[in-house]
Formats: sequence, structure tokens, C-alpha cells
Amino acid sequence: MEKIIKAYQRAYPYLFCLDECTGLQALERKAPRLPAQGDRPEYIEPEYVRHGTVSILSILQVSTGQVFTECIPDHTSSTITSSIRNHILQYDRSAELHYICDNYSSHSTEEFCLGIADLCGLDLPKLKTAHDRRQWLQSPEKRIIFHFLPTHGSWLNLIEIWFGILQQKALKDESFLSTTDLKNRIISFTETWDSDFAHPFKFSYSGEGLHEKVISRFTKWLQMHSPQLNVKFLEKQLRLISNLATSYWPKAKRKAWNVLYETLQGNNDFITAIIGTGKDLSAQLINLSKLLHCKLKAT
Repeated sequence: MEKIIKAYQRAYPYLFCLDECTGLQALERKAPRLPAQGDRPEYIEPEYVRHGTVSILSILQVSTGQVFTECIPDHTSSTITSSIRNHILQYDRSAELHYICDNYSSHSTEEFCLGIADLCGLDLPKLKTAHDRRQWLQSPEKRIIFHFLPTHGSWLNLIEIWFGILQQKALKDESFLSTTDLKNRIISFTETWDSDFAHPFKFSYSGEGLHEKVISRFTKWLQMHSPQLNVKFLEKQLRLISNLATSYWPKAKRKAWNVLYETLQGNNDFITAIIGTGKDLSAQLINLSKLLHCKLKAT
């Protein structure tokens, strides 16, 4: 989260928010809508015919609000690479371009990296894993730099706001005779947006208070003794809380940490029942309790 917020705060001239919007349905309404009249609301016939779906890739320039959109046939690495290449080629080859995007696998394949290396005029080094490829894509040692969102971090991507505008203003409750009809509407709306409505987008959230919310939320889940809590989910939460306690202790009040520590101690049987025979997770829980105890004692 912090890396993405810093990218927004630095206000790069060429900072873009990138994402795909998939499964947009071309629904043909079986009857025309009846407009509102007097005290009678608008009526939209609920029956429709499905004509398939459309996927798009859109890129928002934060400083201007201009949006680049292409309708794409699939989400393969070749398609994504080609579409992003079309966007990059609009800018001078010396321009430093920054892209905020998620961790979707097609955003970090070898083919994708080869395409970016070519556009940067570089030879691609040997990158064995997806992690290595993402690290290279994030490297500031080249002119095209990617900033990857954290898991479940789509709320940090401003393109999601524009997708909402597109849905509300151009697609919601409309009738489309075919996928071609839907594609034309999307492209037409994007052109109208760029010419008449585009404006700078500002991300003002600083992350203040989120750390304590995460701690309090986890504490309440444990206190509820919910059967929905399982090993996999608990493991992710313990890893997250351990990271917060290690690196972000001052970001939350002592009271929140203390309530969590007491909850861990008081609900040990419940947590142990979830963990079962998982030795690694048991050790993780013990280490977290020790860490919280030491931190609380020190403060």
C-alpha cells in the first residue's frame, strides 16, 4: 500500500492506472424502457437476451484523466502485451512512464517482460521466477516502470473509479443487440470522456488509521469464535499481524495491541482447534504472542 501511495504523492507526469474489465455483458432488453411520468418511476423490462460478453483493457492517466481503452479478445500475455505496447507507443521514446497494475499473471510473464525490454531498448536479463520478473518490472533503472498492487488492493487503483463511471453512465440498464454494439458504446463513451469530461484524478488517502483497523478487525474475528475461520485464512492473518507488529508497531495505539494480545491468550483453545496439527502455524502463533508480549512490555 505504501509504495502505491508514494507513487501517487510523487505525481509523476506520466503516471497511469491500468487494469482489465472482464465479462461485460451484451444484454438485449426484450422491451423498450418506459420513461418516468408523474409519480410513476421509470420501468425497465427485466427479461433480456444474452449476446455474449466483452472485455476491455483501460489505462487512466492520473494527471489528466484521459483514458486509453481497447476491447480485447482474451487476457493472454500476448494480448495484454500488445495492448499496453499500443499505449506506450503514443509517447516519446525518452519519456519515463509509470504504470500501477495488479499481480495478474499476464502482467509478469517472460513475453510481457520481453516486450517492455524492447520498448526500453534493453536486453532482458535471465529472470527465472514470476517474483524475479516483477522485481525487474518494478526496477527504476529503466524508463518504463510498473508499480504492483498488493493482494486485495484494487481499491488503490484509480482506474476502478473510471470503470464505475463507464458502467453508470454508458452501460447500466442499456440494451445491446450484439457484442459489437456493446464495444461501439464503450469506445464511443471513452472518446466522449476524453474530449469533454476528462479531469485530473487525485488520490488523497494516506493510509492513516488502516493499520489499527486491521488489528481490531482480526481481534473481533477471534472473539466471535466463528466457524468460518479456517487454517488458510488464519495463516494469512497471523502473517499480516506479525508484519505489522515487526515493522509498523507505532502505527496503532497500545490499547489495540494489548486487546489483541489478551484475545490471543484468552482464545487459545479456539485458535488451536483451527490450527490442528499444523506445526508451522503453531510456531507462528507462539512467535506472534512472544513478539506482542515483548513489545507491550517495552512500551
